[in-house]
Amino acid sequence: MKDYFVFVEPYQKNTLWAGQNLQNQLKSSQKIGELWLISAQKHGLSRVSGQNLDEFFAQNRQFFGFYPHKTYPNLHKIIDAGQKLSLQVHPDNKLAKKLNSFGKDEAWLVLNKGDDPFIIGAKSNDFAEKITEINNENIDKHCNFSDLEKNDFAYISAGLIHSIPQGALVYEIQQNSDLTFRIFDFDRLDTNGQKRELHFELAKVAIKPKLSPKIIHDNKKNQQSLVKNKFFNLEKVKISQKFLLFPQNDVFWYEIIIISGQGKINDAPFKPFDAILISGQIEKPIEFQAENALILINKII
Repeated sequence: MKDYFVFVEPYQKNTLWAGQNLQNQLKSSQKIGELWLISAQKHGLSRVSGQNLDEFFAQNRQFFGFYPHKTYPNLHKIIDAGQKLSLQVHPDNKLAKKLNSFGKDEAWLVLNKGDDPFIIGAKSNDFAEKITEINNENIDKHCNFSDLEKNDFAYISAGLIHSIPQGALVYEIQQNSDLTFRIFDFDRLDTNGQKRELHFELAKVAIKPKLSPKIIHDNKKNQQSLVKNKFFNLEKVKISQKFLLFPQNDVFWYEIIIISGQGKINDAPFKPFDAILISGQIEKPIEFQAENALILINKII
């Protein structure tokens, strides 16, 4: 196979609450709240070699190691929060199946920590019965807050309530789902001057109030495993000169996200927020060269 890796063109998602980091970096006239780096989600498709990712995935089965499932498994994005994101929850696979979708476990790597703490988790086991009472004045009585710092990693299981604060810039990996149930939207008005829809009844079913986030701090080493479970196999790699990605027999393909720094993969240049797919069919190591780069590697196993 000639092309062992391909770059992915991201989908730019305009949002009501977008900050200016992505807009400035991409020199866009639009407010970009999310950059979907690798996405086969029908509401925002990344592109590969002139095709939508879902098409490329279906038509290049050898590249993806003849992966046994028909649906691309996950989604990578950058979130640029110019305002507080809604207090929300995502369903697990069991509930999502009833809605003809997939559940949504997700995880964050904090790139900028934001103006306030992150909201993650409920304070009481009867939180679901109280969600209609939440407002700007009492939210701290109902929700837990986490002071996540730059380079902290947080795992957010389906059913765990959460909100990203204003000013935060976050990398997110998630299951391939776009099911979000809003609980509270901080009285935000849309472009028509209306409050956005809340989803109390669905949220009540999805909420798992006893859950808490799994938080990992930066170990200051060149490599760090962040999560390894049935959904993700993600590690962080700091490259000061050279890094070799060796073939592994149990990997269908690799997803690479460039968080910071510039360099080359083999002879192809990369820059921040580039996304690269590497086939698990590689026969020799893939070489990364950079003076000071931070990359994420997710292995599909």
